[in-house]
Amino acid sequence: MDGPGLSSRERRILAEIEGDLRADPGLDRRLRTMRCVLPVRAVRVLDSAARVPATVLVAMASLSLGLLMLSATVHTPAALALFAAVWLPSVLLLLARLARRRPRHAVQQGRSDRVDGD
Repeated sequence: MDGPGLSSRERRILAEIEGDLRADPGLDRRLRTMRCVLPVRAVRVLDSAARVPATVLVAMASLSLGLLMLSATVHTPAALALFAAVWLPSVLLLLARLARRRPRHAVQQGRSDRVDGD
């Protein structure tokens, strides 16, 4: 922590404020269960992107590699733009697929393990 610490009077006032806030059960529950929630539209887009077949991802990756080789030999902006136009969606689709495969409860278990381990 940078700067001076709190005085005893400031610590007492802070403890009173925290006690008053903990006395509200609704607020306490909301703060304990707070998590990042994606908007419904973003979840739908992520789910649909995650359902792209693996064969499409492999085809896009191989096309990206071929276009990268072409742009490296030809050295034209059009070839590089074509590579970017194929590579970026393929990476985004792969990331969407990986994000949806990640277990959702692992983060919460990791938090509870840290709390129990302290």
